Amino acid sequence: MRHAAQCVGRALRGKTDYGIMIFADKRFSRADKRSKLPRWIQEHLKDSLCNLSTEEAVQICKRWLRQMAQPFTREDQLGVSLLTLQQLQSQEQQDKIERQVIQK
Repeated sequence: MRHAAQCVGRALRGKTDYGIMIFADKRFSRADKRSKLPRWIQEHLKDSLCNLSTEEAVQICKRWLRQMAQPFTREDQLGVSLLTLQQLQSQEQQDKIERQVIQK
């Protein structure tokens, strides 16, 4: 499981990166095995996307890549990958930023 998580981490280098990682090993169909993956990966593994046929996985990947290829505006990203002014001014967000700066 550690090796699988490392592979995903190598594909995603920053918040503007995206990639597709297919967990094709049948062990990943078991919830107890998936629970050993880091939480940030588990959040994106939906039960409905497990145990797919190869054709189903390819179709889902094609659809996702077409969607990712569409242009987007800054306003589309506010609150998703960009913080709004209100979020930046919140005390909770300022504390989080300070903790991250201290860790570096």
